[in-house]
Amino acid sequence: MYRRMIIIVFTGLFSMLFPKTLLAEESESIQALLEKAKPGDTIQLENRVYQEDVVINKPVVIKGAGNTVIKGSGDGNVVTLTHDGITLENVTIKNSSSILDKDFAGIKIYSNDNKVMHIRIENSLHGIYLSENKGNKLIDNTITGDQKRNQSRRGNGIHLFHSSENVIKGNTIDSARDGIYFSFAEHNQIKQNTLTGNRYGLHYMYSDQNTFYQNEFFENVGGAAIMYSDDIVLKENRFHDHYGLQSFGVLLQTANNVKMIDNQINFNQKGIFMDQSNRNVLKDNQIINNRIGVDVWSSSVDNIFSENRIIGNNLQYSTNSGKDANNWSEAGIGNAWSDHTVVDLDQDGIADNPYQFTSAFGEVLSKQPLGTLFLDSPALGLYEKWNQLIGTDTSNIKDPYPVKVNQLAFSIFPFGLIIILLTIGALWIGHKRAIQVWGRGR
Repeated sequence: MYRRMIIIVFTGLFSMLFPKTLLAEESESIQALLEKAKPGDTIQLENRVYQEDVVINKPVVIKGAGNTVIKGSGDGNVVTLTHDGITLENVTIKNSSSILDKDFAGIKIYSNDNKVMHIRIENSLHGIYLSENKGNKLIDNTITGDQKRNQSRRGNGIHLFHSSENVIKGNTIDSARDGIYFSFAEHNQIKQNTLTGNRYGLHYMYSDQNTFYQNEFFENVGGAAIMYSDDIVLKENRFHDHYGLQSFGVLLQTANNVKMIDNQINFNQKGIFMDQSNRNVLKDNQIINNRIGVDVWSSSVDNIFSENRIIGNNLQYSTNSGKDANNWSEAGIGNAWSDHTVVDLDQDGIADNPYQFTSAFGEVLSKQPLGTLFLDSPALGLYEKWNQLIGTDTSNIKDPYPVKVNQLAFSIFPFGLIIILLTIGALWIGHKRAIQVWGRGR
């Protein structure tokens, strides 16, 4: 009896310390393999289609082959994770239920510290849904929305609900309702994702203290909508090519203490749109070639704009009405404005003359959104000049320490140098030929 107990204990310890790999046979379902697996085992799937809904309820590793597909029944979630410490990788997942109010998903995760990597999700309501959990890693997945459905009837690419301390990195999300949706989700890291063809690339509600680094948002209806949330960091992201009448690169709606640093915001209807958002810091961003560069409504106060490059926008700044109450410089450094003629007698890179923007068109846009149709028209300049003459322009900001637009200086300098060198070269060649001709004449 004693010997048998020792054998059982050592057998259990051996299986825990040296987990085995279960190879799927052609007739076996994934669920059957899970029933045989022990914690820590690896299940290697075949290169075929598994037609089933799967519930993973123990800490195992499930790996697909090159063309492994899990096709759900269409009645619920395709894959559901209910235990901590699961790894799922290298499979294609299809065909969740499409009932919108049930929040079904290709992968539904209810547990903590899981890894979902190199997964392709198609024809599902939500792609990956994180519910009341923490510590999960979603890495290098590709999620494509069901384009047969109206965009408002699709689910989100990645949806976080009361989910925290997750890492979402390197994912590509295309044609979902919203690319990544946050609801009561805090302390998450969102890095190096690509979001395109969605309604909002990022839709963000009641979620504080999250960080977004090096993500790319393009050709969505809107780039990133940060709403009712505080203490967010947006750094080194790219927001470009959002063109609809109400489109934007970044929206801050009732968002406070946000740090936007070193982002590229280009070719959008509005680069940045702020409403009821206070005490935010926008620094070292490139806000270039948008139809409206910065649209800051009078409800947004005590924001700091410093070292931004606000260049080549059809309308550099817009607001609805009222007096601006934001700071357009910090520690004696303002922003670079392409429509400012800089006087810099001491050559310190900071203009001696302040930048002042005055416009009446912003108030028009707040009341008549179709006014954006005139942003490319010569009529805009005429309207602004007329309102300056009659004194009805109301949109007024002042940057006391604007900086030089260095890009112009750097781009002009090499071009001028080339012209000078070519001219010197041509004169030298002409001089040599003149000497030769003169010598032959003698």
